[in-house]
Amino acid sequence: MKHLFLAACLLAVTVDAQTRTGTVTGTWQSDVRHDWTQDNERLVSVQLERDGSHNGFGIPERAAPALADRRADRPVHFTLQRDAGRFEFDGRVSNGRGAGEFLFVRNDDFVSGMARLGYTRLSDDDVWRFAVHDVSREYVSGYRAAGYTPSRDELITTRIHGATPAFAQDVKQQGIGAATIDDLVTMRIHGVTPEFIKEMRDLGYKDLSIDTLVTLRIHGVSAEFVKQMASLGFRNEHLEQLVAFRIHGVSPEFITSFGDLGYKNLTGEQLVAMRIHGVSPEFVKALNDLGYKHVDIDDLVKMRIHGVSPEFIREMRDVGYGHVKVDRLVEFRIHNVDADLVRDLKAHGFTNMSEEDLVDFSIHGRRWLRKRE
Repeated sequence: MKHLFLAACLLAVTVDAQTRTGTVTGTWQSDVRHDWTQDNERLVSVQLERDGSHNGFGIPERAAPALADRRADRPVHFTLQRDAGRFEFDGRVSNGRGAGEFLFVRNDDFVSGMARLGYTRLSDDDVWRFAVHDVSREYVSGYRAAGYTPSRDELITTRIHGATPAFAQDVKQQGIGAATIDDLVTMRIHGVTPEFIKEMRDLGYKDLSIDTLVTLRIHGVSAEFVKQMASLGFRNEHLEQLVAFRIHGVSPEFITSFGDLGYKNLTGEQLVAMRIHGVSPEFVKALNDLGYKHVDIDDLVKMRIHGVSPEFIREMRDVGYGHVKVDRLVEFRIHNVDADLVRDLKAHGFTNMSEEDLVDFSIHGRRWLRKRE
């Protein structure tokens, strides 16, 4: 009996040690609505929970057809093999959703192989994360061949964002200088691809820094945008100007619409100022209808800055001040000359006041007018 008890204790210790050092257990869930296609293969998202933490990855449809079948209603068992270890899933699917329990068993050969690659003393959590994100020995060797020695966290980050060794090699071939792991991740996040680098080089933008390339992508300065702007007269434009165009919404359509209104050969500074202050084609058309044609761009910007709207012009016409020049309209708005003031003055017997009189009265006489009221 004593020997049996001792054997049971040893077995319990052994199982506990295996649980702590070699296996992970938890629960899983899936939903057929959360799927995507990668490399012409359908993947279904599986979410894992263990010890209060959550992870997830895609299961190929071929590995677990029931997960992708909305009509399936049955128990399931499927396996996902990663270099770091093997996932075993058990559970049930119904109405496109699945749930159950999983067991992860690490691959000891992976641990020893990673040690030979310089990643010694991997913790259970390291192995788990490498398995979840599919960090393999081949992946690590690929980075070594590309001239990098990523840290453990960097290996995970590059996998998450798709900054693969192949991507690092392709970037290196574009001759943009030494890209760090952080650079590669940032480039992937913002879509700076080797193809994009080449496209910009072919357009005459050579020796671009990584920061510049990222800035271009963040603001949507694509090769197609550069070509469109070049066709509108902005050929070999400074990249800072193209970025400003994108930030402020100076699109090819915006430029073309003003060209149709007779405003051609506008400078980049003018176009940006127009967008900042809301000088739109509709605004210009409304002014044209009121008889203000071919207004200078600087004057259009001033009108928008000071609130000289088509409505304001019509209101002043209604109280007897039509065909007022642009500079005077701006002066009216600066000094609060409006239709209400004109009506108040007329009510107090001040009729036929000149434009200059209105400005002068607004500056010096409003207090008197309020006292009379």
